[in-house]
Amino acid sequence: MKHVIIGTAGHVDHGKSAIIKALTGTDTDRLKEEKQRGISIDLGFASLPLGDKIIAGVVDVPGHEHFLKNMLAGTGGIDLAMLVIAADEGVMPQTQEHLAMLELYGIKYGLVVINKIDKVDQEWLGLIEGEIQEYISKTFLKNAPVCRVSAATGAGIDELKTVLIKLADSIPARDSSAPFRLWIDRVFTIKGHGVVVTGSVLSGRAKSGDSVQLYPADSVVRIRGLERHGEKVNEIMAGQRAAINLAGVDMEDVSRGMVLSAPERGEVSAAWDIVGDWREEIESGLRVRLHLGTGEFLGRIYSFKDTDNKYMRLILEEPLAAGTGDRGIIRLYSPQQLLGGVTLIAPGHNTRRLKPERAALADAVAKNEGTEVLYHRLRETQRMQAKDEIKRLSGYLPDKVVDQAVNKLMAAKKLQCFDKLYIVSSIVERLTHKMTTALREYHKSQPDKGGLTKEIIRQKLAVDEKSFDTMLAQWLQDNKVTINGGLLALRSHAERHGGWQQDIIAKAEAALAQAGLTNVDQGYLAERLTLPPEKAKPAHEALVRAGVLVKLGDMYVYRKTMQYIVQLIHKHYQEKETLTVGELRDILNTSRKVALPVMEYLDMNKYTIRDGDVRRASRKIQDLSE
Repeated sequence: MKHVIIGTAGHVDHGKSAIIKALTGTDTDRLKEEKQRGISIDLGFASLPLGDKIIAGVVDVPGHEHFLKNMLAGTGGIDLAMLVIAADEGVMPQTQEHLAMLELYGIKYGLVVINKIDKVDQEWLGLIEGEIQEYISKTFLKNAPVCRVSAATGAGIDELKTVLIKLADSIPARDSSAPFRLWIDRVFTIKGHGVVVTGSVLSGRAKSGDSVQLYPADSVVRIRGLERHGEKVNEIMAGQRAAINLAGVDMEDVSRGMVLSAPERGEVSAAWDIVGDWREEIESGLRVRLHLGTGEFLGRIYSFKDTDNKYMRLILEEPLAAGTGDRGIIRLYSPQQLLGGVTLIAPGHNTRRLKPERAALADAVAKNEGTEVLYHRLRETQRMQAKDEIKRLSGYLPDKVVDQAVNKLMAAKKLQCFDKLYIVSSIVERLTHKMTTALREYHKSQPDKGGLTKEIIRQKLAVDEKSFDTMLAQWLQDNKVTINGGLLALRSHAERHGGWQQDIIAKAEAALAQAGLTNVDQGYLAERLTLPPEKAKPAHEALVRAGVLVKLGDMYVYRKTMQYIVQLIHKHYQEKETLTVGELRDILNTSRKVALPVMEYLDMNKYTIRDGDVRRASRKIQDLSE
């Protein structure tokens, strides 16, 4: 069974609701005020079977200009537009405005219904239809069917239904394999059941018992029950109108304009960069109304520096949950005139300039090139992404489409994969060049030092830890760099520096044999190895990294001195069960100030176990050979 959403459009009192009632038997004017005033105020809904293979959900919108906000809430998610024009009035202001908004929303399919033909003669009807044909000739409805009906008498209703069947059969079905998304258009409670929301399923499917994300609150709610066109069902899918009973949320936490979504899809931000399709020149800083999905969002729109207003930034007063490529309508805050349509590029960055990466993404969005959009979104992140993160950036594209795009980019060598993490090839090249340049410059200025720490290099590259660690593993595998003592160096430097370091170690081993518990600081080392002052610091650091010098509090001691001390303590425990700081001081023939850090070293390296004020021998020192 195929499912489509049909939406009405047209001037007030041209008979939109009456036509829906004639087609479905359902009065979509459900509010008391609507029945009293005889006009639609809010959205109305009905179900329309179209033959044996198609079921249409119908969204009836109000035509009065005062309720344009409600009209826009019902239009964003439709597949097929039905523009209703009264034969006795012809094209009117809201006819024009509604049609302009349908175009800006990107609606591609529709038909024109001339209603109230019982109120005019054939000559007048011919003139009105000619006027309508001329008016729609430059719109998406230029080749659309035009049906003549009278909702009051039923004339032409069967023919209209036949046309709807043909149109609904010809338009592409919404993708039920894509991630689930539904814009909420109604919220109410039912005693004994709790919160119920309704909306049109834009993509995907959902079942009773599923957990879904409620945006922009970013909370997880559970689907307790489902109805489709008044019938209880276990599953809903793309193209259907649905009522969803939610668990885990209160009535006051849900409103029209919020989104139910598959987990980990879509993005939430109060700042969005957009591609504009403007009807007039737009002033930077203008306060506007964004109509997207079923919501209205207030904010201001700003120009980028050094660009025209095709690409702008929208700063909203509340977060918007959406995805790259979503389309909306912009109206002036007051008076509420139509300014144009927008397509969302991505959440905005903290800059007033349109960077080259964002400009390339904007162009791809404007051209609706899915693979290129994904490529430029990944390029913008400047880091590695797991497949799940790529899917979030892709908006609501089906998993199979994302996989195809990733495979296509890999085949074109525009994307690389390291340990199930993906990164744009140009970023790999840039990071590698930046890393090697940073190390080369450091080696040139500090030839006696082993290199830079991983954290310093990571900060210079401005990448996250996960991306850096993965790239580093690849650089090591490709022999671009080496790591020694926690320092990163170019291989050519490491080979040269390694020889120098081994020479320093050999000289130190000979010179420090009789150092005892002397503090081997940079001055002492320079004296014993006859080093110039500028060489003392890198030599000292190299000996510490190599473990030749051991840090004891504020002192540095030769490692063989520490090995000798451990042997002395081993011998002490052969005669006594405990060791005090005073006893250690006497064994070493030193001061308490020196004995304390030595005792801490023994504790830290698990040679001794502290028991109050004394130390007992650990298994490690008991098993020590002479």
